[in-house]
Amino acid sequence: MSDVIFKTKVDDFLAQRVKAIIKRGSFRDEESFLRVAIEEMVRIHELRELEEMMWKNSLKIAAKHPMSISDALLSARVEEDDEL
Repeated sequence: MSDVIFKTKVDDFLAQRVKAIIKRGSFRDEESFLRVAIEEMVRIHELRELEEMMWKNSLKIAAKHPMSISDALLSARVEEDDEL
């Protein structure tokens, strides 16, 4: 897998904050900091997309199978008892 170079500019305030974090020893250099930051943002974005997809699917299922919370709990317990 080849590496891709991203070019970006940040304001001085943010740059100083990043440099302070690196200076405290949390990261080796700016490249390692940015690599972790990008990976973390990608993970967060993917989790948000997954959460949105799950929410939309749960609304579709709830619309097709309306059931009160009490009924759903009782149904789940019956299913669990049947499996045991």
